[in-house]
Amino acid sequence: MIVAAALLLTTALALSTRSGSSPARPTGRVAVPPPDTLPPPLPTAAAAVPETFPGLQAEGLALGQRLVSRYRDLPQAISILATAYAESGDLTNAQGVWREHLARHPDTAEGWYRLGLYAVKEGRDAEAAEALFRASALDPNLPDIQGHLGRCLLKLDRVEDAVRVLAPVVGADRGGAIRLFHLGHAFLRQGRDSDAREAFRGAVELAPSYTGAHYGLATACGRLHLDGAAAEHRDEFRGGGGQPDPRRDAPDAAASRRLVRKRRSDRGPLRRRARRGGAVAAR
Repeated sequence: MIVAAALLLTTALALSTRSGSSPARPTGRVAVPPPDTLPPPLPTAAAAVPETFPGLQAEGLALGQRLVSRYRDLPQAISILATAYAESGDLTNAQGVWREHLARHPDTAEGWYRLGLYAVKEGRDAEAAEALFRASALDPNLPDIQGHLGRCLLKLDRVEDAVRVLAPVVGADRGGAIRLFHLGHAFLRQGRDSDAREAFRGAVELAPSYTGAHYGLATACGRLHLDGAAAEHRDEFRGGGGQPDPRRDAPDAAASRRLVRKRRSDRGPLRRRARRGGAVAAR
């Protein structure tokens, strides 16, 4: 994906330099430099596609470096190169690319966001929280920004701060299910079991396949002595993988929710009969 994106960009630049081509209409985007200032076109691609992933990594890094050398102040170019480094396992250079850019453009939200995620991967939660706070202040609609930040704060035992970050619906709430999942855990740690139940229930409504949220819901229901509901959500947890599944949730979330409710209602009579049978056998 990285290589393809970079190839599309460089191809567009090369096409814009052909003689006789019509000048591009203004689009509001960054203007392409005059043809005589553009670097030479990329060499023709080799006939044989690299058979190993390292070969593709090297090509992707070369493309990213070329773009950054020409467009060093464009965050899109920085993102391509940093992602190429990160995908090859080189987080040191990925972070270095973004830090260099942020030294010149400290208001680039994606830069702080990426630094925060890299710090999360390396277990540097305090540094991650600081970077994610800055990213959130610049752009609250970054993917799952509240969830990532709230999780860091919980790991740092800053439970009250986590609740303040996770409770409000900010912007488009792009990571709503994950935000509510971490909010539920924050409420559990505060002993607010009813609030935790509502948060986990909201996560399940948004992503019925989010089995981790079912486990949280089972925990909250158990603390509230709602044993039947706790058993149902434990069953949901055992049947899934712990994380939301976009393939199940995205195409038709409403239909998924109806299916989950139907499955629960169908299991109710079976559980009651099983409990009655167990009681009879015990006599």
